[in-house]
Amino acid sequence: MVRWLASFWLGLLLLLPVTAFAQRDLDAALQGLPPEQRIAYRRQLLQLDRVSRRLLQAIPNPPKVNFILAAGESSVNAGTTFGKIIIAEGMMRFVRSDDELAMILGHELAHLTQGHVSRGAMNNTLLGIGSIIAGSFIPGGDAATSMVGQLFLNHFNQDQERQADQVGLRYAYDAGYDPQAAAYVMQRMAEEVPETASSGFFSSHPSSTERFAVLQREAATLSPGHETRRATGETPGPRPGVKRNEKACQQARQFFYRAKDMGDVDKKIALYQRGLRLCPESPRAHAELAAAYVDLGENREAIEEYREALRYDPNYPGARDGLSELEGRRSGVN
Repeated sequence: MVRWLASFWLGLLLLLPVTAFAQRDLDAALQGLPPEQRIAYRRQLLQLDRVSRRLLQAIPNPPKVNFILAAGESSVNAGTTFGKIIIAEGMMRFVRSDDELAMILGHELAHLTQGHVSRGAMNNTLLGIGSIIAGSFIPGGDAATSMVGQLFLNHFNQDQERQADQVGLRYAYDAGYDPQAAAYVMQRMAEEVPETASSGFFSSHPSSTERFAVLQREAATLSPGHETRRATGETPGPRPGVKRNEKACQQARQFFYRAKDMGDVDKKIALYQRGLRLCPESPRAHAELAAAYVDLGENREAIEEYREALRYDPNYPGARDGLSELEGRRSGVN
C-alpha cells in the first residue's frame, strides 16, 4: 500500500497541464524522444491547446480547468475530475479533426459546468494514474498498460452523460465547430471501438450507438446556423473581455521570427508551435504556420490554422482565400 501511494503521488508530480507547461520543461521532457515522436507530441499539445482555448473562450463564466495530455496512454478515453480534464494519447490519435476533439472536450467541460463532478462522489479518475503515467514524459520511461481502462473511471450516471453530450455539442457549435462533424465522432466510436456500442461496457454510459443517434438529431437543429456562418464567412471569435497576454506574446516573437527564416519545414513548424503555445492570439503566426503545413501537404492542419487566423482577425490577408482553396480541395476529394 505504501509503495502504491508513493507511485501515485510521484505520478501526480509528473503530470503537467498542457495549458501551463513551461516551454523549457516541455523541451527537456521531449529531448530524449525520437524526432517523429517529438513532432507528434507537439502537434497533439498544440491541437489540445487550440481546441480547449476556443471552447473556454465561447463558454460564459468558463470553469477554471487544466487540460492534461496523458502521453503514453493508448486507450481511446478522456476523464474529468475537479479542475482537470485528462485526454489519453489514444484519444488524440483517434479524433480526425478539431470538430471531433471539440465534442470530446465539450462533453468533459459540461460535466464541470453542469455540476456533475461536484454533485457526485469523489472522482476516482486520478486513482492509479500515477503508476500509469509515471514516466510518460521521461525519456525511456514506460507508461504501465496493465491498468488500461482504469485510468478514466466513469462515475457519472447515464442521464448526466446524455446531458453532457447535448451541452458539449452546443459548446462545440458556439465555438464555431461543425456540429455534424462533432457528432460523427460517436458513430466512429461505435464502429472502431465496438465494445462501446453496448451500454453494458460502461454501465454508467449509454451506448455510443444511442449517443450518436441523439447527437445527430441535435446536430441537425444546429447545422443551419453553422452553414449560414460558413456561407457568410463568419468566424466566431473570443467572447468580449478575453484579453491577450502581451508579456507572453513578446516572448513568443523570438520563435515567430526564427520560424519565418527557417529553411527546414519541420523545424519551422516546431518553432511556430512553440510560439503559439505562448501567444495563440497571433493571426499572422497562424497563417504562416498554415502555409508551412500546406508545403508539407498536411491540409487538415493547414485548414485549422487558417481558421484560427480568421478568429483573431477576420480580414487577415490571404487567410480566407487559403482556407477556401483547401476546403474546396477536401470537398473535391470527398
